[in-house]
Amino acid sequence: MSRTLSLDEARTTGAVVTIHRRGLGPGTDLLDGVVLASGVWTLVGSLADWAHADGYEVIRTEDVTKVRRLRRANQRFVERAAAGLGSWPLPHPDLAVDLSSVEDVVRSVARTSRLLAVHAEAESPGEYFPGAVGILTDEGLGLRFIDTAGRWEAAPRWFGLGEITRVSWGSRYLGAFDRFGDRPPFAPFVPSDG
Repeated sequence: MSRTLSLDEARTTGAVVTIHRRGLGPGTDLLDGVVLASGVWTLVGSLADWAHADGYEVIRTEDVTKVRRLRRANQRFVERAAAGLGSWPLPHPDLAVDLSSVEDVVRSVARTSRLLAVHAEAESPGEYFPGAVGILTDEGLGLRFIDTAGRWEAAPRWFGLGEITRVSWGSRYLGAFDRFGDRPPFAPFVPSDG
């Protein structure tokens, strides 16, 4: 039996999968998790250490080249471990995510989550840019970056919307910055309805 699935099959079966994406640099073209929804962008529930629910990733659907499910024995282990830890099946996010454009994804997440991370994997493979939305236009995102010491940068870093290949939120890593980082020296971003 083939382990290769379509995104729709992965979503309807709830299988833990490895998603292969085209040419985004070494080590950045694979993503593990459970496909929760798909449109122009695809929502993936992340699993840390194959057992802990660890936030959400939204990736460009057009970048997906292959979706492979885990071997059956591995799938059963992941389900047992995640269920035992209270995170199976992976929950959908507590917000409605509009998957029709990256601007809509960022706007959706910014409505309920102060911190998110953007990835510009084609230009910066392996880099992760955590922060809070400062500015969002139909051309780009100004991200108020928080550094590894939990300090906020004074000015937003600019990302063209076409550069962004992935948006992340709700992970334990981002949660630590949200809880223990410095208080932001700026008013929170209030998204418009687009």
